[in-house]
Amino acid sequence: MTLRERVESQRFCQGLGEAQCGELAACASERCFAQGEFLLRQHAPADTFYLVLEGQVQIRLALPGQGLVTLETIGPDEAVGWSWFAPPYRCQFDALATTPTRTLAFAAEPLRALMERDPTVGYAVLKVLVSTLSERVQSCRLQVLDVYAPPAGQR
Repeated sequence: MTLRERVESQRFCQGLGEAQCGELAACASERCFAQGEFLLRQHAPADTFYLVLEGQVQIRLALPGQGLVTLETIGPDEAVGWSWFAPPYRCQFDALATTPTRTLAFAAEPLRALMERDPTVGYAVLKVLVSTLSERVQSCRLQVLDVYAPPAGQR
């Protein structure tokens, strides 16, 4: 399967034209990560948006006094990274490959420019991005409840 075919098979390409998928593919490359390698580091520049093709990635957050907390583990067809979309373009979480992981990596700057130039593409990508944000907020909410909820006998 070519890179363009991989991009065209993604859910955000459903309903897009051939030229639009081609422009998305021009922003993409395939990247592989070894087990234990980071895709993203908290506070580092957020210059890439990943879609997992194969493998597993843990989304982690460093909490003062708690160390690294795993918020969720994601796998194929799920997105990694949303900080590339809005200033200050800094990663909010760590993303660690826990198995050998293959991804589609989208360069943030040309992707943002394409989304601005073509609102249909922008909306398609934003639907995936909002879904990812919703999942991260839910994971954070559950983590906060887990950390700060009173013990079972004190509720």
